[in-house]
Amino acid sequence: MTEHDEQEAEPQTESQSVEGVLAADCIKAVENYRGENISKWEAVSQISAAIRSATASTNNEQRSSAGSTYLAMLDEHDRSLVDAGTRGSRRVEQRTDESDEPEGFFDEEVGSKHTRLSRSGSPSSKRHKFTESLYAWKIQEEISPTTLSPNLKRTRQMVQNYTADLKHAYWSLQSAGSLPPFPKSKWKHVLSGMAVNLDAVFSGLFSTLANDKTTTSVGDFDLSVSGSKPSKIVQTHGDWTIAWTSTSAAILCAFPHRAFELQQYSEYILQFFGALPYSHAKVINLDKAIRRYTGEVKHIELSEVGRFRHLEARYLQEDGAGNRSNIRKEKEGSKSNRRSNEVCRQWNNGICNRKVSECRYRHLCAICRGNHPSAECTKKD
Repeated sequence: MTEHDEQEAEPQTESQSVEGVLAADCIKAVENYRGENISKWEAVSQISAAIRSATASTNNEQRSSAGSTYLAMLDEHDRSLVDAGTRGSRRVEQRTDESDEPEGFFDEEVGSKHTRLSRSGSPSSKRHKFTESLYAWKIQEEISPTTLSPNLKRTRQMVQNYTADLKHAYWSLQSAGSLPPFPKSKWKHVLSGMAVNLDAVFSGLFSTLANDKTTTSVGDFDLSVSGSKPSKIVQTHGDWTIAWTSTSAAILCAFPHRAFELQQYSEYILQFFGALPYSHAKVINLDKAIRRYTGEVKHIELSEVGRFRHLEARYLQEDGAGNRSNIRKEKEGSKSNRRSNEVCRQWNNGICNRKVSECRYRHLCAICRGNHPSAECTKKD
């Protein structure tokens, strides 16, 4: 990192530190109020003081936005106390009403009054209430929102919509008029904005079965297990192109606005296949790392190729951290291919069909180690 980069990085690090202290102080005030250690007025005062001291350089709108988040947490606690009191009084009334009910009142219903069944036959369960304002990442976003491109904003909105009811989204998808050839088990990764395993896609495209389940008999039972490993692995430029073309079509089916992004990324990876014709495995590993990285961080597009320099160094350079396992395997393979000093018994018996350069053992006489089989050795007598 250059001196200029360090100067640019220092304000960001300092800003992140200030934001962390601010969040810790404000949350501490909220927790003290919940624990009845301080009054609500004291909590509000502490939150206000923390925001003013930590965000002195920001405008009133930003301070107001941050403060509203923590005040909402205080109000939510007040509402939860009111709701708890209301539920308690209702339970008392319910117990009184139930004591007046005649025996056998629930006999006509399936199950008991405490475990009624839903229409689907499964026990009905109440939806748990959640307080979104207590999500730590929500608080951080309020204090320091992440800047997203219009393309990423659209992607995030669509992912949130799909994952709100993933089963229904998948059901609707399967009823669409035209779908690209793509393994059904991988659609959830596409809809969720996660990285797709191209090995699984490649296997699915060449599979002749309706699914990848295998059936094993255990006694009188048949146990069906989904395949844990793809039957085919992406190993070459051609394999990658086949799998990526299918994956890109699936992504565009769910996110049509990503066409330019996917095209730019495809050209980016293809240039490495052309530049490294004998190191396709390295390029394939780089592709896996990039797609996994962008699927995790959520704020980088695949077309932002300048953000992947560290991954290029890791997976394309000979001494990169991503190639250490391959180097170790090559060393182990070279050790296993070393020739033994022992003589070849099959050659001495006249049944070894390997060439001298191909056989692991020495084509020498078992008696005198001469260049003839033991049957022709003059020293055996």
